[in-house]
Amino acid sequence: MGPDKGAKLECCNELKTNALKEIIAKNNLTAILLGIRRDEHGIRAKERYFSPRDDKFKWNYENQPAELWDQYKSTVEEDTHVRIHPLLHMTELDIWLYTRREKIPVSDLYFSREGKRYRSLGCTPCCNPVESTASNIDEVIDEIENTDTSERAGRAQDKEDVYTMQKLRALGYM
Repeated sequence: MGPDKGAKLECCNELKTNALKEIIAKNNLTAILLGIRRDEHGIRAKERYFSPRDDKFKWNYENQPAELWDQYKSTVEEDTHVRIHPLLHMTELDIWLYTRREKIPVSDLYFSREGKRYRSLGCTPCCNPVESTASNIDEVIDEIENTDTSERAGRAQDKEDVYTMQKLRALGYM
């Protein structure tokens, strides 16, 4: 049995959100690039390519700016940063097709060992492998094209109540 829901939330918050906050503060960053996609989780469907965060790293998901790539105002208010999501429109399949085409190296964790592989990587307490025989990129692509299993089926926070990811996102989680 894994950690309880509170422990999972704290784990993701500490290892991802708080670590990111430290890096942003240490380097005085006003913008960061992230690789999230809308198809990964329902709460990410509300995300925008340019996503402002306040001085407490909170995401105001109810008041996102319009998608205006060519008209985005590049000024950032003091004590804020903008998260830029260039892959937002891509799907899991798009990522794998691009990875194959560009011959991008990937972690072996994405390939099957003893009938299981990871479809989504995160912190150790919150991720589990899913049933799979896909042992190379072509087999991963074929599997994605022919499965009903969600990419995040092995993610613990996705099995919690519907608001767990929203709570993490409001705290500053990617």
